[in-house]
Amino acid sequence: MMIIIIILSLLGFINAFYLYWQHQKEVSTGKKMFCLIGGDCGAVVGSSFGKTFGIKNELIGMTYYVLIAVLASSGFLMLSKILALLATVFSLYLLYVQTIVLKKLCSWCLIAIAINLLIFYSLFKIPV
Repeated sequence: MMIIIIILSLLGFINAFYLYWQHQKEVSTGKKMFCLIGGDCGAVVGSSFGKTFGIKNELIGMTYYVLIAVLASSGFLMLSKILALLATVFSLYLLYVQTIVLKKLCSWCLIAIAINLLIFYSLFKIPV
């Protein structure tokens, strides 16, 4: 079961890194970010909701994916579950922001939310 957490964490890290790289490229060149669903990723990521406590959400995500993979594979399941719960609540908040507040969607953000929900589900299927 831990291999699933590690794979999801790796996919999440790659997704967050790609989103961060794409947004930096948009800021520096003005070239619009690619969105799988034709949404406006740049508007979502570049909004005031794109940072938490002054830190870009993509960087927080990359840190989360590394932490969750290390903690879960090291046997710190309770701490992993708490961290996954916090990430899930934050993900659902960001989904609300995209759909209700901004009324714009970012495919990469939606992928991150799906990965976070899958990590949460996978961890809570594991007994402590």
